Amino acid sequence: MRVLITGSNGLLGQKLAKTFSLNHQTTGIDLQTEPFIKTPNFSYQNINITEKDKLEELFASFKPDAVINAGAYTDVDGCESNKEKAWEVNVGGVKNISRLCRGNKARLVQLSTDYIFDGKAGPYSEEDTPNPKGYYGVTKLESEKVILDSKIDFLIVRTNVLYGKSLGETHDFVLWLIRKLKNRQEVKIVTDQYSNPTLADNLAEAIKEATEKNISGVLNIAGGKKVISRYDFALKIAEKFNLDQSLIKKVLTSELNLPAPRPLKGGLKIDKAKSLLKTELLDVEKGLEYLKKKPL
Repeated sequence: MRVLITGSNGLLGQKLAKTFSLNHQTTGIDLQTEPFIKTPNFSYQNINITEKDKLEELFASFKPDAVINAGAYTDVDGCESNKEKAWEVNVGGVKNISRLCRGNKARLVQLSTDYIFDGKAGPYSEEDTPNPKGYYGVTKLESEKVILDSKIDFLIVRTNVLYGKSLGETHDFVLWLIRKLKNRQEVKIVTDQYSNPTLADNLAEAIKEATEKNISGVLNIAGGKKVISRYDFALKIAEKFNLDQSLIKKVLTSELNLPAPRPLKGGLKIDKAKSLLKTELLDVEKGLEYLKKKPL
């Protein structure tokens, strides 16, 4: 299988590149001139998913059988202040990819998020009705609609709160917290945001299995069945890496005055994924243990 990975320099993109290239010819695209990782069976091009002409040339030359779209504008606060960019990347980019997948009979695996829900009654199943509160969620839900209307072979993978080790400047709550605590800096962590944080390595393995099995439709893939508050997650991180938990201070989301609303009772139900996949979906205990033992 020939696999194209967008956003291949991001946290998840790097894991996807490593995982798929083990037994598939894989190419990645992202905004940087060079790839952050170099591995056999993996090539790279500097292409933005908003660049129609370059994407067309890539599809014509590489001829992908499957496209994993991990490329997106994911700064939830930035999406509020730069709505044009958010729409161009998260919706326009998906329109470009969907059109080319249709023309080339390629399968599309699209990454989505629990931010398409309002966070009033999570965790959410694949059948629950979306109701995004922030513009990031609006664009990600619209990208799902684009795919549903495109009449292509697709899988939409919804996930939340990714963490893991990666090269380059990727955003990760766990490594950020570890750096802060090692430097003896106090951190304010919200007690009222709930999710099931997802190890990027584990998500990549699950996506690979789902892609190889030709699973279609919508599938939640997240870190275990139980949701956890961001504050309790932080305490577990400190405990696992032998850091001072007293530096972690409680705060409510409303006290932070963030530009974008956050779904408070978020997270995703993974019963469907557990029934379809052999890959074990790791809860935060197992995920953090993996992270502690595993090199990059």
